[in-house]
Amino acid sequence: MIFYRIGQLFNLGRSIRTVGTWVGLASPVEAQNVNNFDEVPDSTWFTNRHAFARLSQDDLARGAGIGEGPSPRGGWTAISAKESLGSTPGFVIRDEKDDVYLLKFDPPLHPEMTTASEMISSRFLYAAGYHVPEHYLVDVDPRRIVVGPTAKFRGRYHVPRPMTDDDIKAILERVPHRPDGTIRAMASKFLPGIPKGPFLYVGQRPDDPNDRIRHENRRELRGLRILAAFLNHTDTKAANALDMYDPEAKYLTHYLIDFSSTLGADNADPQLSRFGNEYFLDFGTVGRSMVAAGFYVKPWEVPLRMAFPAVGYFESDYFDPERWRPTYPNPAFLRTTLRDAYWGAKIVTSFTDDDIDTIVQTGGFTDPRAERYVAAVLKARRDKIGRYYFSLVNPLDHFELMEGSGTDLVLTFENLAVLRGYAPSPTAIYRYSVRRRVRFGVDSEVIPQQVVIQSRITIPFGSGGLEAPALSDDFFLSVEIQTSYDGGERWSPRTSVYLRFDPLTKRLQLAGVDRES
Repeated sequence: MIFYRIGQLFNLGRSIRTVGTWVGLASPVEAQNVNNFDEVPDSTWFTNRHAFARLSQDDLARGAGIGEGPSPRGGWTAISAKESLGSTPGFVIRDEKDDVYLLKFDPPLHPEMTTASEMISSRFLYAAGYHVPEHYLVDVDPRRIVVGPTAKFRGRYHVPRPMTDDDIKAILERVPHRPDGTIRAMASKFLPGIPKGPFLYVGQRPDDPNDRIRHENRRELRGLRILAAFLNHTDTKAANALDMYDPEAKYLTHYLIDFSSTLGADNADPQLSRFGNEYFLDFGTVGRSMVAAGFYVKPWEVPLRMAFPAVGYFESDYFDPERWRPTYPNPAFLRTTLRDAYWGAKIVTSFTDDDIDTIVQTGGFTDPRAERYVAAVLKARRDKIGRYYFSLVNPLDHFELMEGSGTDLVLTFENLAVLRGYAPSPTAIYRYSVRRRVRFGVDSEVIPQQVVIQSRITIPFGSGGLEAPALSDDFFLSVEIQTSYDGGERWSPRTSVYLRFDPLTKRLQLAGVDRES
């Protein structure tokens, strides 16, 4: 919050590069774990899911869950109190199947707020591709809870001592009960493997030989900023991450955990209006207020109305994708480039209205108006993210290379801004040129710049087009494409698609994508 940012200020290499990007003399350090198509490969950090291959509505609702949650039969044995320093009450249980779960409850003044946030946000992050625990919404009957013989509880001064029935009773007295005496809770299943502590959003784990890329330079951690902005996940610090070691496979899997500070919840309290708009200690805001001598009024300082206690403070009117901030500065978020943000925006905008409705239903709101409100806010935040980031790059994606008539090739693509409704106009035209590249530069053969009205580019070979050279491994074509939504008065940045000759198949194949940013 303080020392890391001061240290970065005196990091001359980073500071000089930052100034260089401001004046156009340098480029930001891009993510170092992307493939030739500027995408994140599957790994122990991230698995491409909904944006890559759409999940069914059932899969979206299920999330990471592969079971039914704690067994509804038999007693639940309390084996320890909640170990984290968070403010949400809870304890750990073992069911008759010998599965272990962390039970988390809602605050008394805001029933459903915290548990709904956990359920909804975990499913969005799982569908996006992150590794998260299994979360289940359960009804707790206090009569089924028995204290295990070795259960421990941190009492006065956090000194461990044996847990008693009174400890369980004290925890449950702090949470809202239903008329029948049952209690709504969120059950988070313990992760498989051996816990090795949280991962940091900066540096590398010295004990993990597979950890070869600095965390602040990983696309999935930088792009998480856009997902976090969408969900108002303000508590993205290292304590809410966990590495689990698989002793058989001998590798770590990196998880995101604890989503009780998302949407309108901040653990046991509603989010404050400044959460998501400034850091807990925000030097920029402090400086601006000092210069303005107190006359500067922040846009989010307008008193907000809490529509539903089960939701907390969650809004889209003042939401600004670029200005959004977590509570604490996140080193990976501070490194987010436009390409990282576009990657995150592609994931966020892959959730349709029906997808959002399906996931929000898993929050289990008893008031359908609260459910509709949360869904409406998420849709509005999604749309703001899409309109903002798709306007800063040329959002062409899903390229395919096909054979055309004769010896011609056809390159097709999708314009995500048009496809998802974020373009300034529903129609677009595309300007492109094709160059043949050689090992040490660009040769003189160029197909002159042309304009098409469809997302389909024909690359002619033979008569009237590129002459087939002596094909070899170093034969590349680059297709540079720009988009205009106003008939050609203004053109977007370039998206370049590279085609490479494959000596095995004797055909040109897609080799990579590069976006001007």
